[in-house]
Amino acid sequence: MILVDSNVVIDILQRDPKWFDWSKAQIGRAALGAYLFVNPVVIGEIGWQFESVDHFRHVMASLLVGMEPLDAKAGFLAAGPFRRYHERRGDAASEARISDFLIGGHAQSVGATILTRDPRFYRTYFPEVPLITPESTS
Repeated sequence: MILVDSNVVIDILQRDPKWFDWSKAQIGRAALGAYLFVNPVVIGEIGWQFESVDHFRHVMASLLVGMEPLDAKAGFLAAGPFRRYHERRGDAASEARISDFLIGGHAQSVGATILTRDPRFYRTYFPEVPLITPESTS
């Protein structure tokens, strides 16, 4: 199982000049041997670009990416690292990062790998979650 981070989907949707080729290739490679999915957090971050949830589902299906719900275990696994982050930062801005913690907690709860091009956060707060990153594929 591979949880696709928002930045990878955005790269493809917006045909990012720097990251489109890498992101598209990684989704293609990963889809050959694993189930790819996004969760409601990723949907919340990128869903505004679609006309409807059916349109979103259609585009994700064309990328061979499914959708999985979050559960209480994922939220709980996000809570500890989020608290550590909040204590380290000590500012209200840290609340804006809860989405990344929910993605990391979800991946950890289901034993998934995260496909992302920005691994620093996940390496720090979810070191046991495997990652597919530009560094790991070069």
